[in-house]
Amino acid sequence: MKIKILLGLLIASFLFASCGNKKHRHNKNTDTPTVEVVSGSSDPALLNAVKDCFAEKDTFSTVEIGFNLKLNSPERNLSASGQLRIANDSVIWLYVKALGFEVARAKFTKDSVAAVVKLKNSYFKGDYSLMKRYIPVAVDFSVLQSIFLNQVFLFPENDVKNLSYFDFYDTDSILNVTSFGNANYAKTFGFNYLFNIDKTNKHLSNATVEIPKSSKLVHIEYSDYKSVAGHLMPHVLRITMDDNEVTFTTNKITFGKKLNFPLTIPSSYKPFEF
Repeated sequence: MKIKILLGLLIASFLFASCGNKKHRHNKNTDTPTVEVVSGSSDPALLNAVKDCFAEKDTFSTVEIGFNLKLNSPERNLSASGQLRIANDSVIWLYVKALGFEVARAKFTKDSVAAVVKLKNSYFKGDYSLMKRYIPVAVDFSVLQSIFLNQVFLFPENDVKNLSYFDFYDTDSILNVTSFGNANYAKTFGFNYLFNIDKTNKHLSNATVEIPKSSKLVHIEYSDYKSVAGHLMPHVLRITMDDNEVTFTTNKITFGKKLNFPLTIPSSYKPFEF
């Protein structure tokens, strides 16, 4: 696989998502729970339960996550490893290597995105408007951090006050939040999404985002939960985009460690072409 495709998938995965089977397709007739739909604005108790899930945030200073990565695509399959470092509400740093050599590293702050691709002697430096080239969804630092930490989130176009756009399904263990039943939502924002929230831990179980205009789907799934220093963390994150699938499997998670976030752009590197 070309390094361009790899980095594009990685950054696209990080900037968009929040996984399921490959080539998953949302079907309102088969995927919708067989329970009564409750409008977000018609049931105050259910609306408050959803708001509680969106407000639930893990408390920590830093976290370092070692991971193995598998990327499957029609062109080629690729395995790699790396580290993810997060300073809460401040910095996200990603390092990826393959065959013992650094492939790329990226650094995200609240207002900037930077990436260095060693194998191509190239770099990217800009902001979150990068993803507007791929999808009609605004993404910010908060969304990225929530995806990595398995927290429920809204895209910047929305806020909790706009939950009236959504329908809610309350099942035994899962709280479903979806815009698929509201035709005006996709017309207004350009996409639909479905969240499945575990009612026990108030964390995201999986999510599907659909862009009707281009028939694009992103599906995210978390699994294999384990407690690490009092934090419930998924050890598998799978992101599926069209026929491409990226799977992160963690091998070590450390909270509270003093971290650095190195990223230097050599003067000889050229701007990365997406």
